[in-house]
Amino acid sequence: MSYDYRGHFGEITLTQDLMSRPDDRRWRLAPPPASGEHHDVVLYLGCNVLRTSHMVRTVTAIFDRLGLDYVAVGGPSYCCGIVHHQQGDTQAARGMSQGTLRLFERFSPREVVMWCPSCIYFYDEVQHLTLPFPFRQAAEFLVERLPRLSFTREVRQRVALHYHVQNDSRRREGAAGRRLLEAVPGLSFVPIEPEPRFGRICTAGVQQQLGPDVWNGLVRDEIGRAHAAGADTLATMYHGCQRLICGFEARGAVAIEHYLSVFARGLGIEFEDTYKRWMLSGDPEAILADATPCMEANGVDSAQARAFVERTFVPLRPREGSEADAAAS
Repeated sequence: MSYDYRGHFGEITLTQDLMSRPDDRRWRLAPPPASGEHHDVVLYLGCNVLRTSHMVRTVTAIFDRLGLDYVAVGGPSYCCGIVHHQQGDTQAARGMSQGTLRLFERFSPREVVMWCPSCIYFYDEVQHLTLPFPFRQAAEFLVERLPRLSFTREVRQRVALHYHVQNDSRRREGAAGRRLLEAVPGLSFVPIEPEPRFGRICTAGVQQQLGPDVWNGLVRDEIGRAHAAGADTLATMYHGCQRLICGFEARGAVAIEHYLSVFARGLGIEFEDTYKRWMLSGDPEAILADATPCMEANGVDSAQARAFVERTFVPLRPREGSEADAAAS
């Protein structure tokens, strides 16, 4: 049986449509015109971050604050091809990645800023493609521009960073995330040792490889170490990490936030993590009521939305006394 690519990518855009209205978005899903459209910077989001669109709103607000000439793009039209590659459709994957590069070229950018570590991994470490323009991960890009950003408030949080160390790229990105956090006035950075078994990024595949008992145990151990070291917040490095770990905030030891949300708070920029709020709620009726304005604005089918909410948020929340919590113990 072939992989359900339509279902995979459809769920990503459905999540976006449940959490944001069209007028909230500073990002594009459609390809640029064939005639071209110049921007100095292409902010390449990838696909899965659209499930946590508050992160996209955060990074684009920071880019706006910097006064950059940029365009933010993502979604299936700009897929890097890694999903197809993982399913063994290597020819299709390569065609998709090369097609996305051609879309980038229409913008004639000076630089591409990549958000997604999976996209970086696939272009750089799997295909070894030579891009016709320089590219960096978003945290590294922002570190260079720290002198151009003015903080407007103190952030009284004690923050440990969940980051990955599988290779040089992940270590560099983690170091950049730490530098951004350390620059925030009032913030105390709490160093903890990373857990190599989390791999290159937290994914369902890593969970399956380790098994739920081991993976949940690693998360609980990291949260415990962060709390013991004095942290009140565990900042996640990637959108996949935030989605898979945020539910553990229900245990009450520390808050789980994406690192850029914490950083942006010092700039006076803040967008709520709706995905986490729904994960912690676990109440489908409350979630659907909350999503109704976005559903109406995006023309989302209510039955489709209900089915998605019930399979995504209700069974996965780590609740006290539940099977998921027992696995995490």
